Amino acid sequence: MNGTPTPTQIQSAIENALRSDAALIQSVVHSSNGLSHVQANLIDTGVVDALTDRVEARLNTGFASEDNVLDNLGSLDGMLGETEVPVVLSNTAFHARSGDKRHLMLSIHRGAAFLGFADVSEDARTSLALHLMYRDKRFESKLVMSSVEPAFEFQRLIELPSSDTQVLMQMEDKIHIVVTRTHHPSGQASLLGTCELDIRESLCGSSAGAPRRPAKKQLEVKEVGEDVTVGILEVVMECVPRDKGFIPVSIDEVNFQRKREQRQFDEMNRLFYTHAKQWWNDFLQIRSSHSQRLVKIFAHNESGIKLPVTNFIHPIRSRYIESPRHAVRFVSLMNTEKNQGVGSSKTEVWSHPHTIVTLSKGNVSSLANFLTSLLLGFNSPAFMALGMTHAGEPSSWVAVLSTGGNVEFIDPSSGVRYSANCEEMPWRSCGCLFNDEGFWANVGGTDLIKGCKFDVADTRYWKSLGRDAVLSMKRRAINFPLLPFNPPKYLNSMDATGAMDTIPPLTTSETDLEAILKSQIALFRDDHDLLTVWDDDLSHLLAQCLWSCENGKLARTVTSGLVESGVSSVDFQEGVRRGIPEGHTFKGFPVHFNTLNPQKIFNAFTTTKSCQNLLLTRGDKVRYGIRVKVFGYAEKCVACWVMVAVRYRAYME
Repeated sequence: MNGTPTPTQIQSAIENALRSDAALIQSVVHSSNGLSHVQANLIDTGVVDALTDRVEARLNTGFASEDNVLDNLGSLDGMLGETEVPVVLSNTAFHARSGDKRHLMLSIHRGAAFLGFADVSEDARTSLALHLMYRDKRFESKLVMSSVEPAFEFQRLIELPSSDTQVLMQMEDKIHIVVTRTHHPSGQASLLGTCELDIRESLCGSSAGAPRRPAKKQLEVKEVGEDVTVGILEVVMECVPRDKGFIPVSIDEVNFQRKREQRQFDEMNRLFYTHAKQWWNDFLQIRSSHSQRLVKIFAHNESGIKLPVTNFIHPIRSRYIESPRHAVRFVSLMNTEKNQGVGSSKTEVWSHPHTIVTLSKGNVSSLANFLTSLLLGFNSPAFMALGMTHAGEPSSWVAVLSTGGNVEFIDPSSGVRYSANCEEMPWRSCGCLFNDEGFWANVGGTDLIKGCKFDVADTRYWKSLGRDAVLSMKRRAINFPLLPFNPPKYLNSMDATGAMDTIPPLTTSETDLEAILKSQIALFRDDHDLLTVWDDDLSHLLAQCLWSCENGKLARTVTSGLVESGVSSVDFQEGVRRGIPEGHTFKGFPVHFNTLNPQKIFNAFTTTKSCQNLLLTRGDKVRYGIRVKVFGYAEKCVACWVMVAVRYRAYME
């Protein structure tokens, strides 16, 4: 092009370049952890350099066609759909800026045969979402309307751990995918199914003379614990960039490597099973009563594969879990699913940590596994324990056996800690203990907790399965990536699918919740012909009580009530005495929730007799106060304390 380009021509060139790389830019933005990382990722992946090259090329060639742009990075035709622009990067720019890194371009544009929705074409009351985890990275799709063929339109650029295809070929790391269904307007999520994706087909090249195409795969989503397909994901993936240093592998090599890994696993499994069978026979020979003790060596994972129970525990370290006590509180805030009872057609499944945190719930065994892993991340001497309750039901919990001889049991569902000699603990007997490094069965004269000596090094009381045998079955584990607190999205307005664009700050959530609850309480009292007047000073006084309540949850060992440790605060009691006018009566108590849904909170107040009496207080100079305190832990786990109080001068009887 002759002469200096005009501003209009420059603007047109930039707009065309942005349109050409729109799909890739979108995937990089979605793959970035916050806005602060978007710019760095756009530079690292070569997008900025590619855009610059494209603009310069258009200006220098008079907006001619861009056939001269290097395309040996690989065509993504068919990957983005008919209406989207194929991704074309300057291969030189990508390679120079990425520092020899390679990425997986992953697309899941649609699903198929989601039979749960076969009776309706679309269900506006529920939405589907994908949750993916690869090594130490996690991704989520947007909520889409439930249908037989949901349009996920999910695309991400995922950094791979190596640029060498042969090294990547040896890695067994798979993408773990969880499909959830969200119910509106409650926002409650349920599990639809899970699956795993082997990415090594993306390393394959094309046959001689044929244009290279991305790898396409139909991935079956299975119902957890059942060999039932609930839907199919249409996956397209490609390893980029495909520069001169990229040496593709054949599909035969990939299949050979998979078969080799399966043979190795089968052989290790056979050897471990033989060892475990002999160990079990020896265990039964010690006492005939040992056959009645709860000793479980194997458990089923989400894929239905039987694995040693020790394989379900790996130390987890996260900056978002500040201490062992915070780990206990974090897990206790999750919802607990009931274990499958005797005679159930479903096999008990021990869930993947990714599934647990995605849904913020799991069965007791899964939560105990998860809590044990978190405690081991703090080098705590934690073990998962299996035994029986006083009601004769099998149960799981966490045992912490300190080197000083102190023994503490933790209920993962409630977070309550019990000393070994506590009469209030729900467990009667203990059959075995295990963690990531060993398995020990109780061979003492009794398996009753009162008569046990909890020292796994003492062979008179505990029989070890063998550390070498346990470690032989464990695969290399990547530290599970926990995310910072991401509050559930109830307080902002939702679009048609229930999705939200913004997440309110924590303090805004507290003030918004207070405003909504104030309005609902005033309407409730108005329906009973009662006037509502709010006292800001009284509301401020309540905050310290809520802090004490949450600190009490973290610090307590055994409790017979919900809030004794918080309400007994001397400072709070003194504040009430000095802040309430003489002759007035004060009533109020804190209530704990693990939700930020204001409707659920208000419903709990109006359906509980004591709370209802508080809301319908009659008297002279009735003044109400309310305070909401939200304590965010990792992921979506939240402790929400709400305290409504009233001061008034009572009528004379």
